[in-house]
Amino acid sequence: MKKTFIPEEFREKYTNLFGEESSEFFNCCKIKIPKSIWVNSLKIKPDKLKNILETKGWKLTELFHENAFAIEGIEKPGQEEEFRQGLFNLQEKSSMIPVVALSPEKNDFVLDAAAAPGNKTLQISCLMEGKGQIVAVDKNVKRFTSMKLNFKKFGVKNIIEKRMDLLDSKKNELFDKVLLDAPCSSEGLVRKDFDALKNWSQELVEKKAELQKKMIETAFRLLKRKGTMVYSTCSLSPEEDEEVIKHILENQKAEIEEIKIKGFKIRKGIDGIGNRIMPQDNNSQAFYFCKVKKL
Repeated sequence: MKKTFIPEEFREKYTNLFGEESSEFFNCCKIKIPKSIWVNSLKIKPDKLKNILETKGWKLTELFHENAFAIEGIEKPGQEEEFRQGLFNLQEKSSMIPVVALSPEKNDFVLDAAAAPGNKTLQISCLMEGKGQIVAVDKNVKRFTSMKLNFKKFGVKNIIEKRMDLLDSKKNELFDKVLLDAPCSSEGLVRKDFDALKNWSQELVEKKAELQKKMIETAFRLLKRKGTMVYSTCSLSPEEDEEVIKHILENQKAEIEEIKIKGFKIRKGIDGIGNRIMPQDNNSQAFYFCKVKKL
């Protein structure tokens, strides 16, 4: 059985940060993550797909949203016909939380600021019932191409795709809601890929944090007054999370909005800034997210 690679520098950092709880955190990092799906309600109702999959021997357990299910009884769901038809998407459950927290509505104009490969964009479109409009931005050519193919498979229609660097945007106050699921050091992916931390370093964390602060400044500028933004990463480094939110709070007129997700344990961030999802709390990957309102 393959062992999880955990750098000594990473171990020291989170031992200091989590104290007595650090051993539970590291033990959880060594366990493969359970499977979960998001039902594409643009194409099929969740209860109907649930019935179809259960007749094939799957076990589906609804999570914190009617479209979100934990699944068992299937080894390779990505090879199933229903997946090829775009009736569901494979998505880790904690990574679904930022869009549920954003809570986009039918007539909203929404920016997905780092969208590829489009998992969260699909969620946004489902919650908007295919109405309103979403602008999905990503600068990486390969990921952007993959995202466009995913949108076609999933039948996402209320979408404008833009391959560009978010930081090049010069406009102001366009969007009702913004999702910035920022590029990060990917610490939370270790349960999906036991080698995810091979390239991790504190230097990488600080480099990503510098980019994240620039991205959140741009994303916030693009948000209308009284609009809301959710910032998220699959990292637990304070430099990439609480410090980024603190940066926007100190430099812009903004306030944090409280979030509660039914049936999912969420912890307050450091100094009460934002929210942390610890892998041992929900048998999930690690995540951070914060909802911010522009005043």
